[in-house]
Formats: sequence, structure tokens, C-alpha cells
Amino acid sequence: MSSSRDVKDRNPPATAGARPPFVLVTLVLLGCMAVSQAIPWAKEAIAGNVPPLLAQLHPSAGPWLPLALAALFAAAVLLPRSVTWPRTAFLAGVVAIGFAVTVTLAAQTHGLSAISAPFRRPLEYYASVPLVRAMGVRAFATHFPDLGSRLSLHASTHGPSAVLFLWLLWKITGGSVLGVSLLVALVGIAGALPTYAIARELADERGARLATLLFVCAPGVLIYSATSLDAVFMTVMACALAALVRYPRSPAWAVTAGVIWAIALSFTFGAFVLALFAIGIGVVAWRARAEATGPIVARAAMIVGGLVIGCLVLRLTLGMNLLADFRAASRAHLHDPSRARPYLYWVVANIPAFLWVAGIVQTALFLYWTRLAWRARTFGFETVLIGVVALSTLSGLFLGEVDHIWLFFIPPLAAVAGTGLHTVLAGEATPEGASRYLRNVLMGSFGQALLIQLLLYTYW
Repeated sequence: MSSSRDVKDRNPPATAGARPPFVLVTLVLLGCMAVSQAIPWAKEAIAGNVPPLLAQLHPSAGPWLPLALAALFAAAVLLPRSVTWPRTAFLAGVVAIGFAVTVTLAAQTHGLSAISAPFRRPLEYYASVPLVRAMGVRAFATHFPDLGSRLSLHASTHGPSAVLFLWLLWKITGGSVLGVSLLVALVGIAGALPTYAIARELADERGARLATLLFVCAPGVLIYSATSLDAVFMTVMACALAALVRYPRSPAWAVTAGVIWAIALSFTFGAFVLALFAIGIGVVAWRARAEATGPIVARAAMIVGGLVIGCLVLRLTLGMNLLADFRAASRAHLHDPSRARPYLYWVVANIPAFLWVAGIVQTALFLYWTRLAWRARTFGFETVLIGVVALSTLSGLFLGEVDHIWLFFIPPLAAVAGTGLHTVLAGEATPEGASRYLRNVLMGSFGQALLIQLLLYTYW
């Protein structure tokens, strides 16, 4: 992408009277949830009979709810003020506040046991940690493609690093499942750091900080960081994307992006979508700079070189063979019961399901900025993200619960939404008005997360 200065110079001015479409987005997403309940496909041929879009009504409140409310209130007070803190204090504070909120939200009904419960299920990645202990790390990584039925269902459809990472956390915590769960939640919330890095490449410092706040209050991040390993995949892929957005202007970042991409693939082969981001980012950079394609193509080749280097390092250090791992995971994925869901149903349902957990507020701000950019004919990262999401859903590879599987799309969406929020706040007449607007935005997102947690059922 272009540098921060380049992007700021091409920012389109806000249209007079234009505001983010909060009400429209709310009505559309609620409408999609309602329609999804009327379609027989939502409940037929689906393991667990769980409808999409978190739309199964299941009121649940417990003794920890006051603590969760206190954490949400503290976050709503502190986060708007944190924008002016020194950078290190801001990033550390955002992660700490987000961690407190996600843990208390997850625990509000059944206490701390609710945080570790998802990791105790026999289908989950953690169920394969004893296999690592029995075989040893290198033997497990080397023979991963041949382990087949010895792996848990979810471990068999992903790369070996998912289980190895949990094994590492198990070692760090002395075998405490709760400790592992809390560290997973921390890693998920720490996705705020690469989100900041992505947004900093797209906008100025304030825009990047606003994007970070939008990430940390996204309902999907708050709900799933404490209950799903997909939050770890999100953070790892966000780190790779933070390098990718810099690759058009830096050979070093191009190689780094390739190396981190290899690591992300060893966790989840959903990281293949980073190839689409790389192509889109290169096209946007070429259009913005009106330069020859040579440098962009050369740096894209460096990404591939970095990917090869990363694969070789994983092979030499751990014995991983990502190609063999991918073939084995593909076979397991194609036999996953979730693939009984009809293709056309999920092509339609994937996007509203993702936007619902990405956040109504975040989606409205993303659409607001996209409208401004497209009217000014400055097609940028927002267009890249739209293209990647569209191609991902059309691919038919994601026929599952994208409300958590697609968490890795939240950091780039938040990065764009942060620019939109920055534009809105710049149009406020007074600093007090801008501060009040920011507080209301964050409270709206926290409110959505709380309502989902209290009213709607999710397997995770």
C-alpha cells in the first residue's frame, strides 16, 4: 500500500450531512437473522442443529453478570480517554481492558469454568495435546499427516501448530486448562496490536488508535477470544497482514510477510486468503503510484520467497511438511459433517453472519468510509477487503460457522472503519462533541456484545 502520508493526502472529504448508516445496518442484519430462521436449510442437515447468525434465543444470566457490567462500564469510560495516552500505554491498556471484558463476559453465567469448558470437548484442538505429550513435539509435527483418526475432529482439519501452540501453553501453565484458556483469550485480544499496525499504514496515528478501539470492542472478538482457538488464528493472520500492507514499499517487509504467512498456514489453511490480500494490495499500490509493475511484481515474488523460507524453517526445526499437512487437512475438511450445509445457503448467509459479529457499529463505519472512497474514486484497502470476502464466500470453502471462523477479517475491517470514524469525528463541531460521539460508538458496540452474550446461543 501507499505510505501513511500518501493515504492521508488522498482521503476524500466527508460529504456534507453524510453519516454512518447505523440504523440501516441494524435493520438489515436483524432482517437477515429473521429470514435465516424461516429457511429450512438453516436447521436441516446441520450437525448440532444450530442455526446460523447466533439467532437461537437462549437467555442466560448468572452471578458474574455484575462483574461483567462493571468491566464494560470501566471500558466505556477508559477507552475514549486512552486515545490521548502515550503509544505504549495505549496499546497495553487497550489489551488489558479488552481482556478483562472478554473474560468477565464469558464467565458471567457459570463462572471461570465457562471459559475452559470449550477446551474440554473431545472435538476440540486441546483434546490432541496428550498426543503431543506422548509422541514428542517433533514426532507429532513430522507424522501429523498420518495421524488421522488419532486427532480430534478440529485438529485434523487444521495445521499442526494449532495443537502445538496449546501444548506450549499447557507447559507454561503447568497443565492448567483454565490457564491455557486465559492465555488463549489474551492472545485473541492481543490482535489489537497488529490491527493498530495495519491501520497505521492506512491512516494517521489517531485513525490507527480509533481502529484499535473498534477492534477491541467488536462483539466477535469479545465473545470468541475467551472460548475459541479461532481468535488465535485471527491474531496470527493479522500479524501476517500487518506485514503485507507494507510490502509494496519495502522488500524486507515483503519477505517478512511471507515468513509469517507460512507460520499462519501452519495454524490454519484459511490463511490462504492472504494471497488474495497480497494481490489486491499490490494492485492498489500500483494504481496509487502510477508506476511500472516491475517493483510490485518483484516484491510479490519476495513474498513467495519468504513463504518458502518460512516453510523450510518449519521443516528443519519441527519437521513440518505443510504440503502433506494441507492434503491431510483437506481430506478431513471435505468429510466434515458441516459441509452438508447447502452451498447457496452459505454464500448468502456467510456475509451477514460475519458482519453481525464484526459489529453493527464497525460495519456501518466501514460502509461509510467505503461510500466516501468510491464516490471520490479512490479505491483502496476497503475495496481489497470487499473483494477478498466476496471471493471467500463464493469459493465454497467456508460452509461452517463463519461468525467465528472469519474472525480474521475483523482486523482489516476495523482498520478501515477506524478511518471512517476518524472522518466523522473530524466533522464534529467541538472536541466535547467528538468525545461524546466516540463514547456512544463504543457503548453501542459493547451493548451489542452484551446482548448477544445474554440472549443468544452459540456453541462456542
